[in-house]
Amino acid sequence: MKKVFIIFLTSASLFMSYFSRIAWSIVSVYSNLKPTEIEDSIIFSLFFVGYILVQLPAGFLSDKVKPNIIALISLLGLSFSSFLSGLGISIEVEYIASFLMGLSAGWIYPVTIKILSTSFDKNELPVAIGYYSLAWPLSIVLAGLILPIISLSFGWNWSYYLIALSSLVLALSYLKVKSYTTSSTQFAIIKDKKVLTLAFSGFLFFLSYWVITLYAYKYFLSIGLNPIIAGIAYSSLALAGIPSTIIAGYIISKIGVRNTLSFFEFIYGVLTALLSIGNVILIVSVLMGFVRFIITPANSSAVSLIGGRNAGSVSGFANFFWQSSGIVAPFIASIIILNFGFLLLWIICSILIVVSSLIYYVLLR
Repeated sequence: MKKVFIIFLTSASLFMSYFSRIAWSIVSVYSNLKPTEIEDSIIFSLFFVGYILVQLPAGFLSDKVKPNIIALISLLGLSFSSFLSGLGISIEVEYIASFLMGLSAGWIYPVTIKILSTSFDKNELPVAIGYYSLAWPLSIVLAGLILPIISLSFGWNWSYYLIALSSLVLALSYLKVKSYTTSSTQFAIIKDKKVLTLAFSGFLFFLSYWVITLYAYKYFLSIGLNPIIAGIAYSSLALAGIPSTIIAGYIISKIGVRNTLSFFEFIYGVLTALLSIGNVILIVSVLMGFVRFIITPANSSAVSLIGGRNAGSVSGFANFFWQSSGIVAPFIASIIILNFGFLLLWIICSILIVVSSLIYYVLLR
């Protein structure tokens, strides 16, 4: 039961980190602040600025300080910043809240990976991370299903109040968790070829992924879907990821991390290009969800297995580059959308993902 609780708590924490990140991509449509495309991109980017600023210290401190304490503090920060965002005082306050939200959420991934790596042995870890990674598809599915309804029924602010309350409850739950430091962390990890490959190739993949995640809902609205159907289509980008995340650990154990990453990223890149075909949107979205959430546990398994005793440091370093893509992705996407439209956007994303898959196959040996 102790291990089940650890998987649940770490996964729920990751869920809140991710849910808070993507919420604005939906609720901004309903906000009384009426943000422009550029204001939206600034809010997205400020979250990621705050997020990546803490990745390296989060990774190293997760190996040096009891990670349950770090998780507790970060979730308290996420609760406060989400409440501030929900107040909706002005667009400038949203900028500040988004930056603080990123600063708080940025600690959660390295910390939870550290807790998992010290709680499970190497044979159990890929499967545990598979269940832990359910947080990613569930956050997208629930965002698409409930955020439009909450925004239309109660006001967009209540989405952030819900995040604030949930984060507070999770933060207090970490008082029941015993966690340990195991580190002799050295900065030499950044010279490891496998770590550098994870960082660079992951940057290309996540650059495209954040464009898809942050702009898919608006794309669905732009092709004529009503808000609820658009929300369902958005949820489809992750719905099939729920079963695929569960089986991902077994796939990784069978064919290895490198083969999993390179093969499924290649397929995901091809599917991204097909998003531009309007009459197959739902089918493509479901398939993307299935493939995407095999990739996610593979990334986490890679940093855990390569990092070993320094899993917190390796995950923090790799995630620094993965999530820094979120700073530039909104600006690139907004420029392409305004000048060329969504078709070119999906093609560029597709190319970047395919290149990422090839780099993994060649260098991650």
